[in-house]
Amino acid sequence: MERPTLRQLEALDAIAREGSFRAAARALGVSQVAISDHIKQLETRLGVSLFERSRGGKATISAAGTTALTRARIILADCDALVFSMRDHARPLEPHAPEESAPDEIEPDEIEIVRAPTVEELVIGGEEAKPVTLSAALAGRRSDQPITIGIHPSILARFQSKLAAFEDAFPHRPVTIDVNCFVADRVALALSENRINMAFFYALGPTRVFPSDYLWSERWSLYVARDHRLAALEFVGRDDIAGEPLLSFSATNRLRPLLDACLSGAGLGAMPVALETDDYGQLADRAREGAGVLPLFGAAAARIGASAGLKRLPFVDPIPAIEVRRIVHPAVAEDDEIQALVATLQ
Repeated sequence: MERPTLRQLEALDAIAREGSFRAAARALGVSQVAISDHIKQLETRLGVSLFERSRGGKATISAAGTTALTRARIILADCDALVFSMRDHARPLEPHAPEESAPDEIEPDEIEIVRAPTVEELVIGGEEAKPVTLSAALAGRRSDQPITIGIHPSILARFQSKLAAFEDAFPHRPVTIDVNCFVADRVALALSENRINMAFFYALGPTRVFPSDYLWSERWSLYVARDHRLAALEFVGRDDIAGEPLLSFSATNRLRPLLDACLSGAGLGAMPVALETDDYGQLADRAREGAGVLPLFGAAAARIGASAGLKRLPFVDPIPAIEVRRIVHPAVAEDDEIQALVATLQ
């Protein structure tokens, strides 16, 4: 299989960010022809049309293009994370040793290849895994080092008082929060890089790359303006709502793939998008103006859905729920204070 190149993914990202092929070319310092070629090659490799083109009109990103853009930005962010993570290992090249002290030749079978462990080996282990796992990788950490938790702010809000109680009981063990680590792929990356000790994250079900514990589910609610035509119905089904405009998270929001998957599971995957933004206030305002249907879950649903001017639709077709799951780094299994924190955050 011929994989897309990073340059092709950068071209897609730049077009979405800058608003046009011409602006993307200017931002990347290449010709517009080069940008078009990158997109054509990417479409060929993916087997889909990423943009809907009309004669004399502006190209607009397609549904497939939106999905591809989300994954492309994750890949590009991972590449940035790779470069950033190497800064701690960077050191000036050592000068060559005197010629007489250097070996004449190194045979290939004399070179030891040190392979970095995979995520599965780090997090799960396996029949072939060696008994020395992440505990060795984290050996030497003092018990007064911070405990780092990957968590979404909405989940964190449920644990604030418990975290405060833990910090009062263990003042020498500060807790740091990574609020950008709240979906499965980000959690897997952070675990493999030893950046977090535990995570509370959103998922659609059990995670395949690493084991996780189910904590609770948060269901979607659909909101419209109180004077919206759907607000007057006693019950609302997918046929009533399928053609309504959608007010949604931005394409770069890490919750967007979960939202799209849940709506598709409910038969609402073809709703036209009227607004994409991570500004919850703007989403709520547009919903009150009757611009479309606003899906919310968890703390956002409780906070925004209860505000004036909105009504929760009595949607009778099931929408897959968002699960809140937990993973604790295997390397800290014998850390009594971290285990105490795990027990506190129940």
